[in-house]
Amino acid sequence: MWIEEAKVFYDAESGFYWFDKDIPDFSDIRDDLVEEIRKYRFEKDLKFAYLNVTELCNAKCPYCYVPDEVKKRGRSFSRDELFEILGRLEGAGIEWVLFHGVEPLLEKELIFEAMDTFDFNYGIQTNGLLLEEEDMDFIMEKEANIGLSLDAPKRDVNDFLRGSGSFDAVCSAMEYMDDYEGLSIITTINRFNEALLPEMVDFLAGKVGTVLMNPVRGTSKGGRNLRAVNLAENFLEAVERAMELTAMGERIVIADYANILLGILAPSARVLQCDVSPCGAGRRFISITPDGVYPCGEFIGMAEFRSRLDEALSSKAFERVVGRKVEDIGECRDCSFRHLCGAPCPAEIYAETGKLNEKSPYCEFYKEVIIHAFRTIREGKEGLVLRLENLAEKHTIELR
Repeated sequence: MWIEEAKVFYDAESGFYWFDKDIPDFSDIRDDLVEEIRKYRFEKDLKFAYLNVTELCNAKCPYCYVPDEVKKRGRSFSRDELFEILGRLEGAGIEWVLFHGVEPLLEKELIFEAMDTFDFNYGIQTNGLLLEEEDMDFIMEKEANIGLSLDAPKRDVNDFLRGSGSFDAVCSAMEYMDDYEGLSIITTINRFNEALLPEMVDFLAGKVGTVLMNPVRGTSKGGRNLRAVNLAENFLEAVERAMELTAMGERIVIADYANILLGILAPSARVLQCDVSPCGAGRRFISITPDGVYPCGEFIGMAEFRSRLDEALSSKAFERVVGRKVEDIGECRDCSFRHLCGAPCPAEIYAETGKLNEKSPYCEFYKEVIIHAFRTIREGKEGLVLRLENLAEKHTIELR
């Protein structure tokens, strides 16, 4: 199909695109590509487990997706419970264990002992308030990934959103972990920080190589109230600034944008699963909490999507999420971009509408970003975002 806004032909079923009006003949490989994408979209292949060791938090972010009643309840896994779960995950072929919210470092001794005991690839997502030098030494020794939450390049804005002391704690951690490849920053885009996104790129350049800039999810009322107003404009300005800096030798990548480019250039190479349909929830990853198992952390607190570990993958709760696909969403079914955005996030949409098969509240944002991504490729600038030499499949690049 010809996409006028992007001046590109795009075959969404196979993932092929081209900018000439002379459509190349790729019939000899199209069926194989279609099958590859079908498997990538629909096969269950759990490799990641998000583990919320505790429901407690030492911050109070106004957009937090975890309900207040869950955090007030404040349950945590005991050592025996955590080790039993990790043992079962080990036997189930899970490759990555990611210690995630609410705030995992409230139980740092327990998770560090677990990391010393079980042989997984590890990641930790933290607000950084409890990070000490010995903790960072341990994380780097284990070659674990660590994502630090930072919402603004200015202390007053960041600490308003993330809590007093957050800015200084994260900046100290970035300085201490300088040049550590496993370090990244996660920024939640909202109405208070959206105008600062390009400045945020400047601030982070030279400190980290990757930043996730995620639009705030409307899973909670607080998140819905804080949605950005000029999201696409500010986000794409940050994208352009990141490419400028990379071209000047100060490489910094906005991972969300990189994933959209991958969706065009090498669809089955995508790692981030929110813009795939069905998304990765309950299919590529699960979220394990003291309250039960959820398809994704965004569903925490929604009892109808909770299951037990031994029944999760076959439960009706999980099947509802795994079965959600863009072909069943009226406004997405015939959209040219349906396989590049995936109409995320089902938890956000369900929290807001009570339904799963509705389009994303960020629909127009994704369209603008995808059109921009096609332009980036047409201008030959994709190498400022992706390391093209690492892509296994380059068919579309060669056809361009």
